[in-house]
Amino acid sequence: MKIINICLLCLVSSLGHAEQTSSAIQKFTPAQWEIISQATGDLNTDGKIDTAIIIQPKNLKIHNRKLIILMQKNNTLQKVVEKSIPAWTYRNTENCMNDALSDGGIEIKNGILDLSFHDMNTCSNWYGQASTYRFKWSNAQFKLTGFEYWFAYKTDGKATRYSGNFLTQKLKTTLYNEFDDEIQPTVRWKKLQPISSATLEKIQFEQSDGFLKQMIK
Repeated sequence: MKIINICLLCLVSSLGHAEQTSSAIQKFTPAQWEIISQATGDLNTDGKIDTAIIIQPKNLKIHNRKLIILMQKNNTLQKVVEKSIPAWTYRNTENCMNDALSDGGIEIKNGILDLSFHDMNTCSNWYGQASTYRFKWSNAQFKLTGFEYWFAYKTDGKATRYSGNFLTQKLKTTLYNEFDDEIQPTVRWKKLQPISSATLEKIQFEQSDGFLKQMIK
């Protein structure tokens, strides 16, 4: 019975904490707005759970999205960054195109914040593409540490993946086939040059091949 009671107390405590956390996050969501994506993790290596959310108006005719990053300070969540997400991510004015944030958009893993955009066309021979911006908290700002870019065709499965690391200044390009694992990938390496807008606050989120042009100099 003691074990059961302890378990029940832990469950109640956990649910209470979840409700408090949810309530705290909702304070950063304006009226008539909604959270469409959320990720949690320790972004500043202080052992406390931080949160990143993407919000938008409930009225989908209004194209306005924002990324908000919340960090634990003095046992409360405080906003440290608010960044606009481009209206092109909605994609609802283009035939056969999925919303660029349909796969979630944000992830926090090992202290790194990933912001990803996906483009999938269901009507043409063009299969799709995905781009990821990778940020790390350093000196009170989110610095761009790397990126991923993937592009593939649905006719023959030919695909290209770019993996850039601004810390090591290396760019890895992998050519492979999405449909045939027996085709050996081809890997190429080159030096990666730093870019000027290397923080979350300054960078402009580009779509399509504009992403690569922005990243690779």
